Amino acid sequence: MAMTGKEAEQTLAVIRTLMERSTSYTNLSGHAGIAAGALALLGCVLRVQYGTPFLPTWFGVLTAALAASVFFTAALARANQEPLWTRQSRTVVLALTPAFTAALILTAVLERVGQEAMLPGVWMLLWGVGALAMSFFTPRVIWLLGVTFMVTGTFTLFLGPFNDALSMGATFGAVHLTYGIILSVVRHPAWTANPALPH
Repeated sequence: MAMTGKEAEQTLAVIRTLMERSTSYTNLSGHAGIAAGALALLGCVLRVQYGTPFLPTWFGVLTAALAASVFFTAALARANQEPLWTRQSRTVVLALTPAFTAALILTAVLERVGQEAMLPGVWMLLWGVGALAMSFFTPRVIWLLGVTFMVTGTFTLFLGPFNDALSMGATFGAVHLTYGIILSVVRHPAWTANPALPH
């Protein structure tokens, strides 16, 4: 017996839901993005007002941001009655790992040759690469985040060394705050859907 148009539409909706549940990681907390942005702005204040050392300041910000991300992600997973470490979360971490590893290697190399001023642009570019890799398994806003950081990283590198407090505040600070607000407040399907899946 042939399906009616309405039945076919309902069947496709069920298939799409099952695909999203099996491939898309949705336990991304907007609070983690807001915390990362706020911590980046705190790093800017420490650099400008107190002249704290370059690498210790930004590695401290990174460590605190990662801790906040794990905390808020775990809280969201508990609220959704899901485990933190799932097949989807492992996929996202594996997608990010190459870019994160490359960032660490280039940080060590550029610091060794006295080119620390290039690091903010390198970090932006590689965070953009990592976010784009994750975007195949995450909501659409991660794709936008990746494109934004790749563009800003490219411009920063081509324009030459920037004041790190200014460049980090305008990107890792402001962009992450915007991303966190979109995830936690807007929650519009255009941003929270997975663009890699059919709609």
